[in-house]
Amino acid sequence: MARTSIAEQRAQDGGDYSVTALFREAHGEFMDRRERYDPSVEFRGRWMPNQRIKGKDGDFDLLGLDFDAEFPIVVYPDSYLLFGLYHKSRRYQTSDQLGTNGSNIVGVGDESLTATGVRVGMGIFLNDYCLFEVETNPGIYSDMERTLTHKDYDFPSSALLTVQTTNDFFFKFGLRYNQVFEDAPWLPWLGFGWDMGDGFRLDVMLPEYFEFAYWPTGSTAFTFGTEIQGAQYSVRTVANGARERANINVQEVFSYVGLTHRMSDNMSFNARAGAILAGHNNLTTGAVGFDRLQGALDQGIYADFTIGLDW
Repeated sequence: MARTSIAEQRAQDGGDYSVTALFREAHGEFMDRRERYDPSVEFRGRWMPNQRIKGKDGDFDLLGLDFDAEFPIVVYPDSYLLFGLYHKSRRYQTSDQLGTNGSNIVGVGDESLTATGVRVGMGIFLNDYCLFEVETNPGIYSDMERTLTHKDYDFPSSALLTVQTTNDFFFKFGLRYNQVFEDAPWLPWLGFGWDMGDGFRLDVMLPEYFEFAYWPTGSTAFTFGTEIQGAQYSVRTVANGARERANINVQEVFSYVGLTHRMSDNMSFNARAGAILAGHNNLTTGAVGFDRLQGALDQGIYADFTIGLDW
């Protein structure tokens, strides 16, 4: 009844009574405050120099170029569909000694890994204080060196319920599937978004990240956080005259300080720098019969820079 009255009133006044306007009227504040600032389109460069695996000689530089886009389309005053695209690249530039342990030469060389796919999802408000979202991100996770097979595809997905318990606190729980943790692709999500007042905000989503932010102005934020990133990729080679393939897993745990600045309503940048705290790599390029280089990461340096677009 209330939403019908809004539409009728706007029609009489000659105002905007589109389904998007009605959605924003009912849920705009919830959507704006439930999570940390996240631009609709992001272009990101990542740099992790001189990374080492404990107990192994040699090192590698890891360069990444990422693109991520999400476009929600309101279909009803209480629900929306989500469409998007993503592309992530990892370029390993290795030293000649990487993978050696005494005289044991594993043979891990330079490698490029790609994750690229689409985002599809939906969100529906069960009531004014409870949002249920589901999303799947089918894509290719591969070295892209030969014809793709079904083993090159993966489907990271999630279901999340966000409940506004007070005006400033949003409790979140759900389930997600991805390959950030090699031995635990299915894990529960548990977290919250808390607008603490006076420009302070805390966002937590276990087991993958937490971030504390201070917004001294509406356009600038200083952040501190920890994040875990990773995935599983398929790599192939022709060894001994036969086609072979294997899965590799990569993971980094890093802590950072950052700066976010919105130059306008449509454009922003984010810069982060910090340290690799931990992580695990299970690497091979197939160069020597898929001998593997496995182990925990030593501590190292992490940095990234992101340009964000909104409209």
